[in-house]
Amino acid sequence: MDTLVVPARRQVGYGLLALAAALAAVTVLSDQAGRLLTGPAVLGALVLALRDLRGGELLSADADGLVVRNGWREAAALWPEVERMRVLRDRRTELLELDLGRTVVLLTRKRLGRLPEDVLTDLLAVRDAAVTGAGGPPAPG
Repeated sequence: MDTLVVPARRQVGYGLLALAAALAAVTVLSDQAGRLLTGPAVLGALVLALRDLRGGELLSADADGLVVRNGWREAAALWPEVERMRVLRDRRTELLELDLGRTVVLLTRKRLGRLPEDVLTDLLAVRDAAVTGAGGPPAPG
């Protein structure tokens, strides 16, 4: 596998836009005290919706390394800088943990749109293909 691209899921962003619209209607129909409470909530929902809808990939990996969009910022790391990639399991959830040296990123199944184990398998395949293509032995998991 040469590259891996996990697109950002936009359903949450659309839900936040709908919430902002409903809150805006409540703000218009409220008295002054209600406006003071719902006005900031409208702005907060809009900001979060823009964050989720601004486009791009959630995760991309190629022969050089990987890039993860986490909120408003992107974390990028070359393969030698990636310290650990693993799936964390709890009774309720599974998380993909990416330790990029300077930062640790946790991605849920809902955010990925796939099982974290499948994404990890694909990431390891991309990394191993990059290392093998560079002439060295594959790095341990």
